[in-house]
Amino acid sequence: ALDNSSQILTTTRQVLAEESGKTFYLGSTTAFVTTLPAPSLGLKYTFIVKSAPGASAHTVVTAASANIIVGNQNSVAGDAGDFGTTDDTISFVTAQTVAGDKVELFCDGTKWYAYAISKVAAGITFTQAS
Repeated sequence: ALDNSSQILTTTRQVLAEESGKTFYLGSTTAFVTTLPAPSLGLKYTFIVKSAPGASAHTVVTAASANIIVGNQNSVAGDAGDFGTTDDTISFVTAQTVAGDKVELFCDGTKWYAYAISKVAAGITFTQAS
């Protein structure tokens, strides 16, 4: 049977609450934005780089630019990774991220908790874009 819990993304779009539990593969070298739904207890998503972005970063952003992403980024290289406390954007950084880098997101109803792993520390960042 076909597993509907995974999807390849190639363009900007809003993730839906009913897609909780889904794994999204970022499958375009052209950067795009994925917007999370409003926070709700129990929502969880995984984003995995399938195609590293070319000219600009793939991003995962909060609804309404809410500064509610907290979390840790670790690199396989062992370098100090990023740490987010009040952020609204997760970036899969151009010329840094590679296929296989990933972020898992979990929601407690108020905040998004992000756990990222990438080949190099600069591959994934947490920022407050607005």
